[in-house]
Amino acid sequence: MADAKPSKPKGSTPFAFADAAKAKAVDASAGKADDDAHGATPAGRGRWLRWACCGLAATGALAALVMLALSLTVLKVRDPTLSMDSVSVRWFNVRFDPRAARPLRINVTLEGSIVIRNPNYASMRFGASDTEIFVDGVAGPVGVGRAPPGEVPARGASRVTAGLDVFVDRVGPAVVGEVLFGSGEVRLASHTAVDGRVSVLGGLYGRRTVRVAMRCRVVLRVSAAVVVAGNPACVADFGR
Repeated sequence: MADAKPSKPKGSTPFAFADAAKAKAVDASAGKADDDAHGATPAGRGRWLRWACCGLAATGALAALVMLALSLTVLKVRDPTLSMDSVSVRWFNVRFDPRAARPLRINVTLEGSIVIRNPNYASMRFGASDTEIFVDGVAGPVGVGRAPPGEVPARGASRVTAGLDVFVDRVGPAVVGEVLFGSGEVRLASHTAVDGRVSVLGGLYGRRTVRVAMRCRVVLRVSAAVVVAGNPACVADFGR
């Protein structure tokens, strides 16, 4: 029996070339994908940083607008207002001493109700207020008064009572003659000043010292038996 002739396998080499080309194409596509991925990462980070910066800038601008609005409204310190609601007579004394340089002594103690209104959103502490009494046509004060210190709540009011000592006999013979022989009207003017301090947000935003003053006019009807105080008419004193 004759031996079979050896034969070369067909198609082995083309298959090898095809596999190599395929692997090369796969490697090329993978490399391109890696390049695309590496190229896209910095762009994405830059876009994220831009958005973050825009967000921070918008937040800062909004916070600045809010602080500006609060500074013009809630945190703005406004001057308080001062008024005198009423004046009443606490004590009245008329004495006649012919041996004295001033025979007729007329002393009146008035009680004034002072109201301090605080328009701020923070409470206000105020010190003792001083009141001076004047008479028309007479230089210098003829009486003094003082009210105790206190505190006014935020957007509230506080009422204090001031004792006013008026020495009517010091004003001269014209007023004494009006009391003895005339209608008994004594026209008084008062000047009251109050110093206070407003602490915004407990002093974190700032403290401000405020001062408010007013002038009032009141008519006393004085006789040897009785003295009657009329209602005061007050206006703010911006000169202070």
